[in-house]
Amino acid sequence: MTMSINPQSIVWGTFDGLEPPAANWADQVDYWEDYTRRFFRSNGKDYGPQDSNVVRWLTATDRAPFAHMLQALLPALRARADIADVDLVIFAHWLPDIHLGTSVTNLALHSLGLDAGLGFAISDRGRSAPLFAMHCIDRYLTRERNKALLIVMDQKHLLYNSAVVSEIAPLNSASMMVLSRGDDGSLHYRGYHRRPCLMREGVAAETAGLATHFGLDPASCVLVSDGDLIAETGWPGPALPQEPRLLCSAPLVALADHAKEGGDYLLVTYENECLSGVCLSARKGSRP
Repeated sequence: MTMSINPQSIVWGTFDGLEPPAANWADQVDYWEDYTRRFFRSNGKDYGPQDSNVVRWLTATDRAPFAHMLQALLPALRARADIADVDLVIFAHWLPDIHLGTSVTNLALHSLGLDAGLGFAISDRGRSAPLFAMHCIDRYLTRERNKALLIVMDQKHLLYNSAVVSEIAPLNSASMMVLSRGDDGSLHYRGYHRRPCLMREGVAAETAGLATHFGLDPASCVLVSDGDLIAETGWPGPALPQEPRLLCSAPLVALADHAKEGGDYLLVTYENECLSGVCLSARKGSRP
């Protein structure tokens, strides 16, 4: 059975100052320095003063814990979609929560009063996490399981310095959407595809091949991706540049703001020599 979404039900936001810094932050510096040093060591890396972002992490005034962003967006989602009968809650993110250890899925299930729902998180997949999450949702929604809630979040503050994150200058961002079995939504999920070990010079050909894989006409399909990747592909059809600073929420925000009925959409991310894509289409029927 088809899995569908209604882009008009997507909710999202950027957030600052949802929580003040701890008053006793200076007493916590040594603890978090030790934590971060051990984290580096567990990944086979040395940790020195030049790597530390602990003080900034503790004292930032634009803190946005995942739990706070969830509670801020849930009322808006309730106003747009029926989420009282959700069977699955998936949380997808790249950057970690500023509150390490918080279970976003458990909080969502509790807030929605879902005693029998399943929740789990997808991380360590970079910005492709929400695309893989859609694939997981599609595999889980079978038989009596009909509806899923996808929660996507990232926040900007890390315990350590990262050149990659600094270059992106991310925003504290969150988005949510409901996916369901049936034809109620205007867009239908048609599949997920991942191509690892792909050098940058092969991205254009692989993106064109992705369109072929999903049976899309590039001349009419909307490519949703970062602006620089869209330019590199030489995409012949319409394109929808997403905001990279929104990280994992970027494709959902692009759909929420611009998706129209009757179109085909190819959502593409490329990072760490891996291209990932999801096809959403107005067409129903069998998948490739």
